[in-house]
Amino acid sequence: MKKVFLVLSLIGNFAFGQEIKIESDFPGGNIIISKITQDTAYIKPDLSLNEREWFHWYFKTLNISGKRVTFKFEQNNVFTKYGPAYSINNDRTWKWYGESRITNNSFTYSFNEEDTIAYFSVSIPYTEKNFNEFLSNVKNPDLIEKSTLCLTDEGRKVEKILISPSGDEPKQRVVITARHHACESSASFVLEGIIESVLNEKNLEYLRENVEFLILPFMDKDGVENGEQGKYRAPRDHNRDYDSVSLYQTTATIRNQIPEWGDGKIVMTLDIHSPWVLGGDNETIYMVGVEYSQFEKEQMKFSHLLEKNAWEDLKYYHKNFMPFGVSWNTNKNYSQGLSFMEWGLTLNGVLMSTTLEIPFANVSGATFSADGGRGFGKTVAYSIKEYLQSISAKNEFD
Repeated sequence: MKKVFLVLSLIGNFAFGQEIKIESDFPGGNIIISKITQDTAYIKPDLSLNEREWFHWYFKTLNISGKRVTFKFEQNNVFTKYGPAYSINNDRTWKWYGESRITNNSFTYSFNEEDTIAYFSVSIPYTEKNFNEFLSNVKNPDLIEKSTLCLTDEGRKVEKILISPSGDEPKQRVVITARHHACESSASFVLEGIIESVLNEKNLEYLRENVEFLILPFMDKDGVENGEQGKYRAPRDHNRDYDSVSLYQTTATIRNQIPEWGDGKIVMTLDIHSPWVLGGDNETIYMVGVEYSQFEKEQMKFSHLLEKNAWEDLKYYHKNFMPFGVSWNTNKNYSQGLSFMEWGLTLNGVLMSTTLEIPFANVSGATFSADGGRGFGKTVAYSIKEYLQSISAKNEFD
């Protein structure tokens, strides 16, 4: 994706000769600037690699001290319920601007005199930098083996994380993936919570002693770093690349490596996503049902566990489970190709393969935050433990 920046000479409430800059030439950045009229910037998401309209955007502004700027979008459906996420004078402390501040696809921000740079995004961003920072601060990092799955088409390293039992061979294996669609950043905070919980939660010894996790945090690594939509990428996106010949190096590599690595011990695969930007089901955490009843029964068990273990701020409700054939979850939606969830069902030994959808901002009335996402990751980790324990107990009884 071609990155852009434009020096904007704004008039009106700006002093003569002062200029601000709008840039997207940084990891995750995405914006197209159409024109500037007085104190208003007319902008829209870059959809240059997409077959359909989507909503990801993320930019920074400079030379903003004491200025008041309106950012007007030339595309509908580009804001969450709580408006844009923003971070002033850094790209670390993110807040939601507020739903009452969006008018006619635009928002206005009045910068203080001490403000020098501001970041705005449709969601709380997450790129390789964030993941590396997480790993550098996580407790018990010696339990993690970090390596490279493969190189992308653009030469980036795709991270592969293994968390393995310290002694004996694992009794069970689990595969967890995220960011098949590059822009779905809320999924990454949940993944952090899963990893942190598996490594450190006192009551998750069962996982540390019996289960090996293979975790792939960036399935569309180039898309994440380039700031691309990822969803509905032409000619097909990464989560429709699991049949015929894979177009992307990441999907081709795991199709080749995971079956051998699994050795018949993979019992569960989990793919974490984010849905459409707002409204209806898109503002609840939900699981996506599979077509086959024997596998859906296992999903139902896991769904009930998620509801039971949802102690933190972000809640999961089993009533939001989306069965196959409901809403977008139909054969038509998978016409481009096989998804990771469907491919997971073909692996030897797998009892459950599922997808979790994590909203960007509004989660059943609660506001999504980085810590909230990590808290739900803890819910997922405890649910994985209980699900795997039930399988182990059943096998011993049989």
